[in-house]
Amino acid sequence: METPNTDRIEDLLPRYCSGEATVEECRQVEEWIRQSDENYRIAKQIHTLYLATDTMQVLSKVDTEKALSSVCQKVSKNSVRPKVTLVTWLQRVAAILFIPLLTIFAYQNLKPRPVEIARTIEVKTNPGMTTTVNLPDGSIVHLNSESRLSYPSFFDKDKRKVTLQGEAFFEVRKDPEHGFVISTPHETKIEVLGTSFNVEAFEKDAFVSTTLIEGKVRFDYMKNGRGMAVQMKPGQKLTYDSSSSRVQLTKTNGESEIAWKDGKIVFQATLLPEALRMLEKRFNVAFVLSNDRLRNEAFTGSFSHQRLERILEIFKISSNIRWRYLDTQDAQHEKTKIEIY
Repeated sequence: METPNTDRIEDLLPRYCSGEATVEECRQVEEWIRQSDENYRIAKQIHTLYLATDTMQVLSKVDTEKALSSVCQKVSKNSVRPKVTLVTWLQRVAAILFIPLLTIFAYQNLKPRPVEIARTIEVKTNPGMTTTVNLPDGSIVHLNSESRLSYPSFFDKDKRKVTLQGEAFFEVRKDPEHGFVISTPHETKIEVLGTSFNVEAFEKDAFVSTTLIEGKVRFDYMKNGRGMAVQMKPGQKLTYDSSSSRVQLTKTNGESEIAWKDGKIVFQATLLPEALRMLEKRFNVAFVLSNDRLRNEAFTGSFSHQRLERILEIFKISSNIRWRYLDTQDAQHEKTKIEIY
């Protein structure tokens, strides 16, 4: 069988390694490779070089064929020691490709990376409306009427921090290494790990309340210039009065406090002033309680699709209260006012 000469092999090796050789050309190269261990070693090194350049995506930046052709022209002038010429060819090609490879590596790994800054996202709800917010960490927040939630587009490496003005029900994704902090009005905040709870913290109100459904939370507040904290347990409702810095803990199953997120109103021996507050948020109205005797009246019941007038009529029947609409100076921009007397 005729053995191809060195010049022919120099032409075929690049095509063979790149997969462009014909069947006959592949046969000739493989026959040459089997002639000696030195030929096998050279072919293997050239093939490895092609794989490396392909992996680093350098072929699009460096014309390897042109580099190989240039080296081959110089090698072909000296046919006295073909094996040494092939080794030298391999070394020169490696040298040609080394600089672009090193440049690409340095560019990708040593260049300064831009610092990404989190942007603040704010979600507001219109009067009488609710919405659901998915936070960057997978936590879910149900936002009640006339409420505002602010949070970063991504949380930093320390803690997950959000700001609430209004009412919201939180389902916080558990992450022991990154606490969850809610900043609320009147220099208060709530810190949790993984839990579900309700928070009511309107700027216009003097109180802040939170109802813990499951998990653990810590309520932080200021008293006489000192930072105070209360650890809560599931089934507790905490009410903080900012005017007196007083904290009150009561037991609750949470049904009345979180029914709003499911479009319901639940009264459980609820005093009339609190019941009216719940109706105000649901129906975007303002109540005027002009009969102090009614403040101690309590109501129990569940409502979902009933109109406000129907609920007030039930109040009237059960507690002998009376109600009426009041005229407003600017009906277009003011809330509808209803007197309870």
